[in-house]
Amino acid sequence: MNPYAKMKAPTGGFDLRSADDGIPAANVRSGRGKAVLFASSLVGVVAFVLGGWSGMVSVGRSNFNTANSAARSVKSEIEGMQKTLGSIGAVMAMSMQRLAKEKKDVLTYDPQLIAELAKIKLDPRPNTAKIFRVDYFRLPDADVDKLFNYYYDSIALYAEVERHIKKSNADAESLKAYADKSAAAGTAEKHYGVVFDNSQGKLVVGNLVEIGDPVCKNGGKDCPAADMTGFKVRSNTGAPWVDRKSTAKLDLGNVVPMKPTPLMDAVMSGSPDQVRQESYKQRVANIRALWSRTNTNQKELIEGIQKDASRPDIWTVF
Repeated sequence: MNPYAKMKAPTGGFDLRSADDGIPAANVRSGRGKAVLFASSLVGVVAFVLGGWSGMVSVGRSNFNTANSAARSVKSEIEGMQKTLGSIGAVMAMSMQRLAKEKKDVLTYDPQLIAELAKIKLDPRPNTAKIFRVDYFRLPDADVDKLFNYYYDSIALYAEVERHIKKSNADAESLKAYADKSAAAGTAEKHYGVVFDNSQGKLVVGNLVEIGDPVCKNGGKDCPAADMTGFKVRSNTGAPWVDRKSTAKLDLGNVVPMKPTPLMDAVMSGSPDQVRQESYKQRVANIRALWSRTNTNQKELIEGIQKDASRPDIWTVF
């Protein structure tokens, strides 16, 4: 049944040596291998370049769109701060107009100003997450600097307004008493000066005197400074007025007028109400200065942020 059973091996066994015909053996795969290697390298380089380019495009698009989103977020928060700043400015302006109409110092105690400032909603404070926790990449550095300055000036302004309201309410009775006293005094404002004297010996002393009407060369009390010879003075309340010379030289017996200052007013009045009034004026001046600076920064900032927020987002296939 086995067809190979009757087969016998050739004499001497099988010769497995290859036949040598004198022609060198040819490698039929060498050309194909080089082509495959070159093609693979070319595909790899193209894939690397394409991948790098698409990656850069994707990152650039993402950063640009993130910056646009940050600008829109900042713009939204600034608009809320802008309303608060506008309310403070309007209240301060109305107070100035009201006092000017009444022919009063624009820094004089104004209870209506305090009441209107108290109505302005200062809390909650600006959301720092919308201002500082955003990606500022591709936003102009100048806009970022203005944003930080605007935020910190606004916070300082809010704090000064709150302090002013609190202090003014605590000193309301004293401030009102001083304002009423000043209004009652009207034009009867007193002026003071110093008369130098050495009648007590070699030591020169200064005597505080109240200064009245000027003394003119040709009589009367209304004349230009060139025609003035001095002032009427008195050294005690109710004492008679006497003439004293006043010149550019510090001669004995001449009167030297004193320039009014807040400190002199407080000392002469002998009243703590004056000190509280000066503190009130300083707070109002601080609020106006902060508001003016913040308002200037706001105009420049909003212009830049609006330009940044209005940029359209970029769309790519990557």
